[in-house]
Amino acid sequence: MENNFVADPIIIGLDNETYHRGEGYDQYLSSTQIKDFLVSPKYAKYKKEHPEEFVISDDALEFGSMYHAYMESLLNFGNDSEFVKQYHLFEAPVNEKTGKPYGRDTQKYISALEAAKSEHPDWEFVSEERVGLVKTMVTELLENCGETSKQVKTILKQGQSEVSHFVEYEGCKFKFRPDVETKRKIVDWKTVSLENLHPGAIAKTITKFGYGISAAFYQFFEHEQSGVWKDFYWVFQQKTPPYDAVMVSAEQWAYSYNKEYDMVSMGPSALIFKKLLDQYIECKRTGEYRGAEIFIEPGFRGHRIMSVDAPNFNTEFRFYNKNE
Repeated sequence: MENNFVADPIIIGLDNETYHRGEGYDQYLSSTQIKDFLVSPKYAKYKKEHPEEFVISDDALEFGSMYHAYMESLLNFGNDSEFVKQYHLFEAPVNEKTGKPYGRDTQKYISALEAAKSEHPDWEFVSEERVGLVKTMVTELLENCGETSKQVKTILKQGQSEVSHFVEYEGCKFKFRPDVETKRKIVDWKTVSLENLHPGAIAKTITKFGYGISAAFYQFFEHEQSGVWKDFYWVFQQKTPPYDAVMVSAEQWAYSYNKEYDMVSMGPSALIFKKLLDQYIECKRTGEYRGAEIFIEPGFRGHRIMSVDAPNFNTEFRFYNKNE
């Protein structure tokens, strides 16, 4: 059962754990959670009610969190002081035979890390190699990516990081926390494993991970809260040399505001977001969270039976047995 908790509309400095899972705050739906309705409302409801079953311990996510924390420290404090407070170097035990540190998947490494965590449960331990990679990437982003570096530096001067927003809309609760926001922009950092940052590769990545839906979510609820349609941008940076980066507009994907005509247009991701939003509101209103059958149009007497197109088999297909 949801309680009557109502969060302040804007909170600066709210820690990650409270924002995502704190009592009361966990009743607010995030952009990631609304995308779960793409699988089905039943799946989205189950996942929200059983988050412990969907914990992702992925190296890529862990590294992404470090990268975001470093950028947040630069934005809010002008240096890495807050990053250093949060992340502490972990010195892996050394293999006496090889003279090299044990790998992350070895029992020696895991045991030593568990011991360090038990001694300092509030610390986030990272390897020197990973910290070095984050610093290298940020240096490349700020100094060696041409006009993109200039644009990012301007954002760092104008923007504020990790401000938590809580909005009530149509009787439902929603939350969002941009990586960076200015008076007119919302910016999201994306570290990617892409060989190139060509438009086609970026478009596939936006589609694959539903980044456009999240962008529309942020824009829509920002407008609900402030009355401003903010432009949305991603900064995509490679996680491998040469650590190149590009700034990408979500204009063709999410919401786009034309100031001259005072008009808002919706890209394909905004249209999908609106369907997801309407479906979530309907589920909350009725208390009914259907499974995958919701994607089947009711037929005779309301029956929901899926019709799946068969593959186009070769009509010349034949078996040839002996003596034929």
